[in-house]
Amino acid sequence: MKTDTFLQAVGMIDDRFLELSAPKQKIRHRRRIVMVIAAAAAAVMLPLPVLTAFGVEPAYECLYRIAPPIAQGFHPVQRSCTDQGIEMTVISANRDGSSADFYIAMRDIEGKYPAGDWDLFDSDRINICRDMVGTCSFSSYDSETHTAYFVTHLETMDGSPMPKRKVTFSVSSLLVGKNKTERVLDEISLNDVPYEPETMQRTERRGASSCEPDDSPDPAQYRFLIPAEEPLCTPAPGVRVRGIGYLDGALHILTEYEDISNTDNHGWITLRGGSDERSVISFSFWDDAHKNNLDEQIIPVAYDALEDCSLYGEFVTAEPCLHGDWQVTFPLE
Repeated sequence: MKTDTFLQAVGMIDDRFLELSAPKQKIRHRRRIVMVIAAAAAAVMLPLPVLTAFGVEPAYECLYRIAPPIAQGFHPVQRSCTDQGIEMTVISANRDGSSADFYIAMRDIEGKYPAGDWDLFDSDRINICRDMVGTCSFSSYDSETHTAYFVTHLETMDGSPMPKRKVTFSVSSLLVGKNKTERVLDEISLNDVPYEPETMQRTERRGASSCEPDDSPDPAQYRFLIPAEEPLCTPAPGVRVRGIGYLDGALHILTEYEDISNTDNHGWITLRGGSDERSVISFSFWDDAHKNNLDEQIIPVAYDALEDCSLYGEFVTAEPCLHGDWQVTFPLE
């Protein structure tokens, strides 16, 4: 970093962070103790702002934990960065009363990643000089420029004016090529659903949900399908229907979602036809490798009514998560 850049970073620090004075002490030996402690603290603290101003990330992280306003003041402005062939740029940032909005563009420089919605996979982080609430959401994807746009909204927690300070926005994971698939599962005929097929017991579940808000079903009370060696159908990339059968007055559908920790693949299958109001219960389990999610939906329905119904699936899938280090720092004007 050049000298003038460093001085510029120093110049952006609020004067109140630099004007430190110790209160006067009536007892001399207490003053000496305070001076020793202050000297020791200075020996530890003083290098951190300097290293932060020169772009040393560990120093910045340490200083931000101790004194966020000082860390943000010394952190150098960097409006764009590139990693994994993806360039992240802050394209605008505006303050308005107690809130602020800024827009981030993430561009696939080489055009090698699939088109579709992008997802920050809950890896985005916002560093600012004070406590605030904020949200970051996907806005749009431009297939011509291979660019995804995100919008972030910030608000002060007490309704006070948004300070004119620097913000650091970072991202460590990306889901690219995220797509939604909706279709009829016509590969599966409901005219010959296996009645009372062989089952298994499951107890260690990933989670359970029901349309009844206070209902928390116990898997020990149910029988579950044994996954078929070959999928009945593959309705979307990374999604496989691994079983179907009729048990205990309900239709069971077993769906496998591939590598959910790195893809966030998920979805839902509904039974269309006949009565539209059904209390559907879903249990989720890890596969043997603790990698894929096995989701078994249980839909109460008369067995004779299945022939007049069809299965409809809605799935959200993506490429495996892309890990990187993207960070920009910019002032809120």
